[in-house]
Amino acid sequence: MKTAGSVRVVLNFAGFGLDVGNRCLWRAAVRVPLAPKAFDVLCHLAQRPGQLVTPGQLLEALWPGTYVQPEVLRRYILEIRKALGDPADAPRIVETVAKRGYRFVAPVTDWSLTPAPGAKRIVGRERDLRFLAESWERVKGGQRQLVFVSGEAGIGKTTLLEEFRRRTPDGDWLIGHCFAGFCSLEAYYPVLEALSQLARTRTRLAETLAKHAPTWLAQLPSLLQPGQRTALNQEIL
Repeated sequence: MKTAGSVRVVLNFAGFGLDVGNRCLWRAAVRVPLAPKAFDVLCHLAQRPGQLVTPGQLLEALWPGTYVQPEVLRRYILEIRKALGDPADAPRIVETVAKRGYRFVAPVTDWSLTPAPGAKRIVGRERDLRFLAESWERVKGGQRQLVFVSGEAGIGKTTLLEEFRRRTPDGDWLIGHCFAGFCSLEAYYPVLEALSQLARTRTRLAETLAKHAPTWLAQLPSLLQPGQRTALNQEIL
């Protein structure tokens, strides 16, 4: 989740909007105050919907190389619950898994890329957009394509892709983000994130993963039915 060029990314859940780039939490048009570190904890959990995040993973991601008492983390969770109106005994957004960690359980309704106020339409990128459009036409013709959009930071890669998406209404989009420092914990996180999005519209995805990629299904607990996890773990072993 990031702000790049004139594009702002907002994660929406349970009536809230989480603007990570601008570090704002909104409920409708009202900004919800949240301390900086509590905001970081919420972002870390919200970017991993349905996945169990241990206290150790949170501490390593947000306080790398620094000793922080677990009580501090619990205090931030309480602050998040207060800001979201999310009671611990009946959580709608952040679930506490006893002695294991936390899980973001609210449905993520939108990973929306929207132009920031005053954003200008990009110019001078027609050649790149034409190349992407030609690749898309080959995809629709049954020919697989893999395209890399590369360049220095701030050159407008995200803006280019968002403009291409705007011009391609007949495409299905899945977005996976790379987070600095997280690849050592889960190298395929962007793919798993994309699969989580796909699961919202593909009801048979869990069945397909169980057949062809059970180890990945095990990392997407939101797709598992009650009692399925134990049987899946036994099958993986």
